[in-house]
Amino acid sequence: MGTKNKVIAGDYSGANIMPVAGKVVLSISLGNMIILNKKTVAAHEIVSETQGKHRVSIQFVDGKKSLLELDDKLFQMLIRDLF
Repeated sequence: MGTKNKVIAGDYSGANIMPVAGKVVLSISLGNMIILNKKTVAAHEIVSETQGKHRVSIQFVDGKKSLLELDDKLFQMLIRDLF
């Protein structure tokens, strides 16, 4: 099964994760997006990594938590933006 590039658990479950203008964006609904970077994410933890699939737990600055499943490209972009 392919990588989902989605929130697979927690707050915003089912939301898509996508690249927009060189940034990683969590798309909640049309016009309602959160840019994932060090201003919006308080902490992150890499939960698991398998061939081409990365699961990352993130805690937002507002206290919400999500588990993301990302492909290599989005994972690299996210890690870059969190440092």
